[in-house]
Amino acid sequence: MSNISTSYFKGFVGGSKSMKRQIAVYLTDEQVQDLDNIVEVFTKNSSSKGFSRTGLIEEAINKYIEGAKAFSREEYGIDLDAPVDKKYNTVILSSKDRGFEETFLGEQEAPCWYPCMIDEKRYPHLEYIAIYRGDPISAITHYAPIKEIKFSSERGCKVCYFDGEPRELPNKIPLGSKNNAYFRGAKYATFDSLLRATVADDIVFISS
Repeated sequence: MSNISTSYFKGFVGGSKSMKRQIAVYLTDEQVQDLDNIVEVFTKNSSSKGFSRTGLIEEAINKYIEGAKAFSREEYGIDLDAPVDKKYNTVILSSKDRGFEETFLGEQEAPCWYPCMIDEKRYPHLEYIAIYRGDPISAITHYAPIKEIKFSSERGCKVCYFDGEPRELPNKIPLGSKNNAYFRGAKYATFDSLLRATVADDIVFISS
């Protein structure tokens, strides 16, 4: 907190702020005493309102969230204020045997992927597809830009057609603390976290 300017606290003490929903936290005796001292000073020197431990904690959380959002934008290029669906623009599916090489990498047909068991409501937000490769690779190694996902009468299922050739990731992404079962079914991720990941734990996921 030492890098927060005193002008911020002047505004906080003098202004009127609406209270947020109360939360429970665990603090040390020293932290509680510090809060009580601050509450006493702020209350004595404010002409507009009283203060409480909870109010100070809420305000500190708000400042932390603001800083964390700014850090996320600057360091990772991820806008935490963007609609959730738009952030998760990458679908990760799984393969076994030689399906990845034959289909995704195009050894036996034009590069694509199927069957695509993907929720249709996510189609408008998806820009990339990646595949977790089972044993003996046990990693995510490539991705491809998505051109379209549509039903193929020839194959009898939904197919993801690529916009260009598959591309190798900067890092091979092994499981980390996850296991093979984790990638059963579609997983939705942020593309930026996929590019930076060195293990699957580094990827920012949702599963529905």
